[in-house]
Amino acid sequence: MKMINTFKLYQNLNFIFKVAILHLLLFFSIEESNGQNGQYILDASSNSGSPSSVTTNTQGITPFTHNRKSVRSRYLYLANELYNEGADTEGGQISSLAFNISELTADFEITDYNITIAQVSSTTLPNNMNTLPGSVLVKTISSLNITQIGWFEIEFDTFFDWDGISNLVVEICKTNTTVGSPLPSNVKVEATNFSSGDNRTWALYTTSNSSSSANGCSMIASGNPSNTSALSPSSNRRVRPNIRFTFKCNGNPVGGIATYKDESSICVGEDVEIQIVEGEKSSGLLYQWQSSTDGINFINISGANSAKLTVERQEVNMYYKRATACCCSDLTYIDSLPYFVAGINTWDGSFWSFGVEPSDDQPVKITGNFDTAVNGDLVEACSLFIESGTFIVRNEHTVQLKNRIKVAQGVEVIFENNSSLVQEDDLAINEGVIKYKRNSQPLRLLDYTYWSSPVSNQTPISFSPGTPTNRIYHWNHSAAVQNWQNGVHNIPMIAGKGYIIRTPNGFPSTGTGQVFNGLFVGVPNNGEIVVATQGKNSDALGPNYWNLLGNPYPSAIDSHAFLLQNASKIDGTIHYWTHNSSPSGVYPGSNALNYNSNDYATYNLTGSVGLGDAAGTVTDPNDPSYGVNQQEPGRYIGAGQSFMVAGGEDVGEGTVKFSNSMRTIGENKQFFRTSDTNDSSLNSDNEKHRIWLEVKHENGAFKQTLIGYVEGATNGLDWGFDGKFLGNSPVAIYSVVEDKKLIIQGRGLPFDENDFMPLGFSATIAGSFQLNLYKYDGLFQNQNVFIVDTQTGTIHNIKDGVYSFISESGVFNDRFVLRFTNETLSIDPVDSTSKDLICYSENEIIFIKTVNQNLESINVYDASGRVLSINKNVNSKELTIGNLQKNNQLLLVEVTFENGVKSTRKLIF
Repeated sequence: MKMINTFKLYQNLNFIFKVAILHLLLFFSIEESNGQNGQYILDASSNSGSPSSVTTNTQGITPFTHNRKSVRSRYLYLANELYNEGADTEGGQISSLAFNISELTADFEITDYNITIAQVSSTTLPNNMNTLPGSVLVKTISSLNITQIGWFEIEFDTFFDWDGISNLVVEICKTNTTVGSPLPSNVKVEATNFSSGDNRTWALYTTSNSSSSANGCSMIASGNPSNTSALSPSSNRRVRPNIRFTFKCNGNPVGGIATYKDESSICVGEDVEIQIVEGEKSSGLLYQWQSSTDGINFINISGANSAKLTVERQEVNMYYKRATACCCSDLTYIDSLPYFVAGINTWDGSFWSFGVEPSDDQPVKITGNFDTAVNGDLVEACSLFIESGTFIVRNEHTVQLKNRIKVAQGVEVIFENNSSLVQEDDLAINEGVIKYKRNSQPLRLLDYTYWSSPVSNQTPISFSPGTPTNRIYHWNHSAAVQNWQNGVHNIPMIAGKGYIIRTPNGFPSTGTGQVFNGLFVGVPNNGEIVVATQGKNSDALGPNYWNLLGNPYPSAIDSHAFLLQNASKIDGTIHYWTHNSSPSGVYPGSNALNYNSNDYATYNLTGSVGLGDAAGTVTDPNDPSYGVNQQEPGRYIGAGQSFMVAGGEDVGEGTVKFSNSMRTIGENKQFFRTSDTNDSSLNSDNEKHRIWLEVKHENGAFKQTLIGYVEGATNGLDWGFDGKFLGNSPVAIYSVVEDKKLIIQGRGLPFDENDFMPLGFSATIAGSFQLNLYKYDGLFQNQNVFIVDTQTGTIHNIKDGVYSFISESGVFNDRFVLRFTNETLSIDPVDSTSKDLICYSENEIIFIKTVNQNLESINVYDASGRVLSINKNVNSKELTIGNLQKNNQLLLVEVTFENGVKSTRKLIF
């Protein structure tokens, strides 16, 4: 966005200066706009003394509401009350009145009433309904409907001339004898309760609906006609409904101040409605709206003669004001103070209409081709409307909006892989379709990718049409199911929910794999998104319940923000499927080919644990153990990414919430691919000092664990800092806290070099293993790290290199201790030589191995004591025996070490 029109830049700066001057004018003019010219509200504040405000629906007090055949009510309003509200002694023509409706349970119809007004000198109402001299019938009501709370305006048929001196009596009477609607709680009005003896209301009404009676306008005294009663008790007579009188314009009206009616339309770039505040309230007004590009020279807008003005937003800043005149007098127009309406910064394919790039408080419109690689890598705006042209957001570029994005029908908007659309307002409603590209990690034919849609109305099968429909699944999270289910291929993907989709047909079945180029098409998701989840039941011995969730936005989200927002509903550790290994018969499962459940990478507030193929030990891409996706997850969850998370403890069914506050600019690279910013940002929030240990088997099996000293964690079990070890791994290294196996453990600060913790080890295969310090950060840059092998008594500084050991298959929760000093440990060294021995069989061969002492001789016996094999002068640390027939019988393997120590192992062969 480097092409700037110099003239428009100068023009824009000129606008800014004029806006500042205008705002000063507005500020200093408000003090001169007191009062409600031509319109006066008479309520408790209009009177001296201490009258109080009340609401009422009392028979005879509340206008129009009755449940009798006849009713006649009078209300007294003093001239002093009008003066107190700004009226003067010149008087004027009253054109309407209004009552303030405070409660309304349903629409209320008014039928068959007359309203008359008279001028009197008395300051109290007499206790009779004698005819008032000079009274004028101002309104005959056949039918009116009260439909909402607020001021209910009644425009007069005949204007009433107030002399500016007299008090006013307003009379409302019923013109027929039809029984009205029920009175209680249907409609109430605001009223004023005056002091005792200050009678402002007088009413007559029929006491019986069965007897004949005259209409209300004919009643003149209590008992005349028959069954007529006066308003009682006396306390009711001092309660009077509040009223608003509107006078016909006479003279020079008040101009007022122009302003927006609804400021929400400013940001989104829509047409705005301008209204006048502090303006003339009287009736009989004429209007003329005017516009200007400089705030000084105004011209009339043809046909703009209403009280309000709807303005179509321009590509430049504009000013608007309204001129007001009294009808049919000398037509002297009085101007309002003008209002500045920000324009829409518009890109026409070459230039911005403002002469400068958009700012985040401006709406933006695109009418020509726009490419972030050519025209600017970051678009910041209040809102974005792409009306025409092609709009392309390139790799790792961001569009950042406060409000919505709107795309005209037929316009192509493309967000390339790793690009981002970030929005702030959760209530903004997007319109129109975008294309959002998302590339997978390299995939082989039988791999699954965990997807989540960043747009609405995207079906899985239209996203990956080459995938067999029965190989598209969602995770049914309900407690009764907790399993994969297909049949969702043609159903729009639910925002925030995850789906697994197998690689399309035609992809290679072996090798390094091929990237799948995904394309989401739909309206981009925005705002708060709530997804149902299943937590663990109150039975502490029950299983974990899993949920497949996903990032619902076309931008990355902060996993920390997501976890903390939903801490009461889910576990604090996220698990990402990596499709690292090809399906194979060697993995547990009910099928001929099963997926490796160890292919989940793990992340929480302490950090991440990835996986691999023994750090490159397996180099043949056709080997099922070859890892095609060995990246560690980072803090930010990329667009389109779904993940597994366990439900919280004792929460049962629940929901999690995503919101725009979790969205982040950038950080949207390939699924949990580590970047410098993605990793280093972990240390920006709180203090962390971490070490990553990994165990590797000689055949390439691999597992990693993380121990971190982290601000906010303790040495006990902590939500969000400790991640449970899920098991089902051929080899594993893990820490142990409160008898729980952890793949990630957060520990409390400050760090103490005398701290230590047990490390467990498990393997489904026997053989030679290595422990390696994969990486470390923080204070461990200068801190020794020791591994203690409790079986051999060995203390090894793992920062000096790997530690090699041998082991049988099994679970050994106290095999190792992690320490940070090399002080002597209280480890029982008895028969450490024999503990260094491992014996196992594989492929009809018996393996005998040791680490430290050489083997002197090895004899093999069956259960009866018969010698099956004699091996002398071995003089090596390992021996294989392959000349025995396998009969699934118990064998005894007797080993003599070169130091004379003997040990016997049992073996089924």
